Amino acid sequence: MSICSQIDSCVLATACAVLSEFQTLFTGFAAIGVAIVAGIPVWRQLKDSNLQTRISHRETLQNLLRDALRRHERVDSEMKKPLSMAIDVTSDPEGQPIEIEPEDANGIENMFSGLISWYLVVLKDTEQGDIEAAKTILKDALEKAVETLGDAHWADHNYQDDPDHVDIPAAEWAKIVDRCAEAKIEASARVGEVDTAYRALQEVQRNWVRSLRAQIARLDTEIASPR
Repeated sequence: MSICSQIDSCVLATACAVLSEFQTLFTGFAAIGVAIVAGIPVWRQLKDSNLQTRISHRETLQNLLRDALRRHERVDSEMKKPLSMAIDVTSDPEGQPIEIEPEDANGIENMFSGLISWYLVVLKDTEQGDIEAAKTILKDALEKAVETLGDAHWADHNYQDDPDHVDIPAAEWAKIVDRCAEAKIEASARVGEVDTAYRALQEVQRNWVRSLRAQIARLDTEIASPR
């Protein structure tokens, strides 16, 4: 074989090899392109799914916020007047404790009995943990106040010679009278505990509302931001 023939054969072999490599590379690029194109719908579905999840979560938070504001407003409207009246009849204008009068003790006892029970009892364990803990403390404070207020007027509105009480020994009746006197003074502290417990409840309620609003605002930003 001549030198020219050998050269031609080498050139042809090289050209074939280059062509084969180019075909392989082209096939690889084509496969990558197909994969990218095929993946676009999946990415779009994932993106849409994430967006819908955020929107759904925002609606849930908005419902929680609306319900919380409605509950808290009703609680405040029902607590404000009885608590204010109780403070007025158990403290002087400077905030010092005073002895409660029997009629006032009877009236405040009736006001505090079952006060916001729809919230403290019926709706127990339906809110955030800190709120539920504060509700329990308020419920206990109200119950103690009702008991003390009852003691503070019972001996003034009942008599030892009443048919229902004639069987109470004199010594026991004396203890009832003494307890009534103590309770008249003690009532101020019990009302103060109710006031403190309610203020604490209001604070955790406000914290929860702020938290919900912050979460909603963050989701609004994420929903509005292009991806």
